[in-house]
Amino acid sequence: MSENSPKIGLALGSGGARGLAHIGVLKALEKADIKIDYVAGSSIGALIGAYYAASPTLSKLEEFIFSFNKRKGFALFDPTLRGGLIKGNKFEKLIEDLLDEKKFERLRIPFSAVATDFNTAEEVVLDNGVLAKAVRASISVPAVFRPVELGKQILADGGLSNPVPVSVVREMGADLVIAVNVEPSYFYKPIESLPPLTGIPAHSVNILRHNLTFHSLKTADIVISPDTPVRSLVGWDYFFDREKARAVIAAGEKAAEKAIPEIRRLVEERGKRKESIWEKFIIVFKNKHRLR
Repeated sequence: MSENSPKIGLALGSGGARGLAHIGVLKALEKADIKIDYVAGSSIGALIGAYYAASPTLSKLEEFIFSFNKRKGFALFDPTLRGGLIKGNKFEKLIEDLLDEKKFERLRIPFSAVATDFNTAEEVVLDNGVLAKAVRASISVPAVFRPVELGKQILADGGLSNPVPVSVVREMGADLVIAVNVEPSYFYKPIESLPPLTGIPAHSVNILRHNLTFHSLKTADIVISPDTPVRSLVGWDYFFDREKARAVIAAGEKAAEKAIPEIRRLVEERGKRKESIWEKFIIVFKNKHRLR
């Protein structure tokens, strides 16, 4: 890409096991030689975004996902009844190892993790300090993980305030933002009759998340929405089954491949616009000096 090419930002959304599709999206962008300049992520998007910002080798992340199983998952279980079912200390150590104990300032691509202040409901952008701690805060699904106490704040899942952080990556400096929404199919099967009482709360939560995601995506230039096979709220079984995980990753790659022509078109269009603006600036600058 030329020096006039727009800076590209990638916003990776929340969505439990659907977020494995982010790996496929990144693989497709790399194959197409689409250079990413900024990354921001919420929840599972923060975990995968942090890894990509830290390491150029996606195959290592895939190997990690494919080697994960129920035995390894249960080994991370540190039970508590204060703030959630899981303390998250063991999980944070796992994240730290996966990210090679990196800090934000040592990343190859600028990255921000999004969490939510549990007291004020406000979005909290984490972009400095220990990377694993920020990711751990961003993935703190309410009632599952205990929220993270960071300074005077109590931080929970980023999906509660900004499920696809387009606005964050834009503020980081991106001229063109690619958003990856891994939860587009809340209503893949319209209800023909009222669900049982146990299904009402989950459906209501999906409606809330659907509307919040729609708000987050409003200013994205490109939205990639993988059609993953994950239908449950979190999809835990997809983290523990190699073939299921592979199917979700493949869905992300397929969706991104379809979007590549439009991404290239926008990159070229924005590049020409930047070049035109720069040329006008040079002409004005030269004319001013001639008048002197």
